[in-house]
Order: sequence, then structure tokens, then C-alpha cells
Amino acid sequence: MLCLENVLAESLVRAFVTVLDDMSLYELGARTAGKTARERKQNLQAIPDKPEVQRVVSAVRDGLKQHSLFQRFAIPARIGRVTISRCEAGMSYGTHYDNAFIEGIRTDLSFTLFLSSAETYEGGEVELQSSMGAQSIKLPSGCALVYPSDQLHAVRPVLSGIRLATVGWVRSRVRSSVHRQLLFDLTQATDLISNPETLDESMDTAATQLKFVRNNLLRLWAE
Repeated sequence: MLCLENVLAESLVRAFVTVLDDMSLYELGARTAGKTARERKQNLQAIPDKPEVQRVVSAVRDGLKQHSLFQRFAIPARIGRVTISRCEAGMSYGTHYDNAFIEGIRTDLSFTLFLSSAETYEGGEVELQSSMGAQSIKLPSGCALVYPSDQLHAVRPVLSGIRLATVGWVRSRVRSSVHRQLLFDLTQATDLISNPETLDESMDTAATQLKFVRNNLLRLWAE
């Protein structure tokens, strides 16, 4: 899991929120849900062929492509479908899983990019399920949460206000989440070492990260 800051500029997000206030842009979200998730999906979803919606989706794609941390973490081969979700008071999306393939693209990673300012609505957190229990996450507008597509997740009920977010799926060049994490950790360490301005103060951190990667590779490869 990774939280990305400033995928979209604040001014751009504000403009999109204003445009997406037009209710003629939406249809029932259950219409595009799979059979299992249909009863749990209580939201509105932007109609993809509307020009206003396409502009938002295009900006989200561009923001992710230009975000260096996303590129290093996801190692994307392709960003697949991107949708816009609107949840009003009482709406939610119960615990569900993402299909292994969406529009013919293998889903390795999912992301939620928050458009509404967190203080304008109550509830609506992304809830991720793991062996440690549920973790609820709500990020500032313009920021995105990236997580494995094979993880059960939900959108908690919106108690008041309106929650606007974009949701999408990514096929990575590296199929294994374990291998992606190792590559990400290695990249973070080498970045510290290669920065001459902070080299002296970051060597200990970089050394720890490199040893961490080495031990994880041993766990992966050793008999």
C-alpha cells in the first residue's frame, strides 16, 4: 500500500469538483458492477463518454504517469479503466474484491484518488482488509491510495456531504507484489546514495534499506 501526495494540483481538483456537480453526468454505479458486488455497490458513477468526465480521467492518467513515486512503486505497463465515483449521504460500497481482469487488462494494483476535500464530507473512508484486521484511510483531495487489487476492500458509508473520487486499475510490468516491493525498496535506497546533497546524512538509512532488501531476497531464494 502506498499514499501518493499531490497527484493533481489543488486548483485543478477544485475545478473538477465544480464540473462534477452536474447530476446529468451520472448513472447508478451498480450498473457496471459484477454479479457478486452489485448488491453492495450503492453509489453513482460518471458516464464515461461524457466530455467533462473524459477530461477528468485524462488528467488523472497524466498525473499518475508524471508522478515519480507511483512509477517506482507500480512499475506500470498500462493504466486500465478509470472511473469517477460519487457517494452521497447513505451511500457506500460494501466489502468486495476487484476482478482479475477488467476490460482485458490484468489488475495488479488498484487506486483511489480523492477529489473532495476531506473536511466536506463525513465517512467514506477506503477500508482495506488484511490478516491484521480492517484499516480505514481517508486522504486529502488530490492524493491517491494505491493498493494490491487482490485485497478485499470497501468504501465506508458516507454520513454527510458528498464524496467524489476516481478509481482505477493498473497492470504492472512486474506481476508479483513481493518482487515489486523489493524493487521499490532497492530504488529508495539507491536514490539516497545517489543524492550528493544528502549523502553523508543518508548513508546509514540507505545501508539499512539495502541490508533489508538482501535479507528479503534470502528469504525468497534460500532453500
